[in-house]
Amino acid sequence: MACEDIGDYIGPADEFVRFILGVDPLGDCQSVKVGRTSPGPVEDDEVLARFVFAPAHTSTQTGEIDETVVLDAFKFGASVNRVQIDWEQALPVLHQRGEALAEQIRNGSAQRPPQPDRQYLGVFRFVAHSARAVNVDAVPARIRLYDTSLPDDPLHGDIVASNLGLSKAHKKELRVRLFLLVQKSGLFPSIT
Repeated sequence: MACEDIGDYIGPADEFVRFILGVDPLGDCQSVKVGRTSPGPVEDDEVLARFVFAPAHTSTQTGEIDETVVLDAFKFGASVNRVQIDWEQALPVLHQRGEALAEQIRNGSAQRPPQPDRQYLGVFRFVAHSARAVNVDAVPARIRLYDTSLPDDPLHGDIVASNLGLSKAHKKELRVRLFLLVQKSGLFPSIT
């Protein structure tokens, strides 16, 4: 298998991270283009945005955003938007896309039943190199960023977390460190 196989993945969504770790055990494919319509690999200085939704990314007890906002990185890949224009120009577009996605999820589709309580809360913004720097041991590239463009979204990317060989405590620590990174970057709340 080769790096381009990442961009061609068509298997079960919940096997995506396992597939990537099999294709790219050391994280080297982050430095090459894997998405068919992508402008290229995610560069270290790129600004990334992660949509935040309720109730998917909030605590059932407190309603606060919790570490579920990064859990997809360990199984499905956590979708991010690559921001390649000025943040102030990008933010209204991101909010519009987040609201539209929430509406799609509320309505459901052939692949997903309706979730009428889905609400778009806003986006977390962070820089690629800060995510890639998250680690809990000496193994490099625990957190990876791939340019997993979609047919209608060339600037789609995925956060992929490698917890291979980690103890249960270190797996939790990696998850919490990734969450703290995006949380500290600050939420840019929805304007609606």
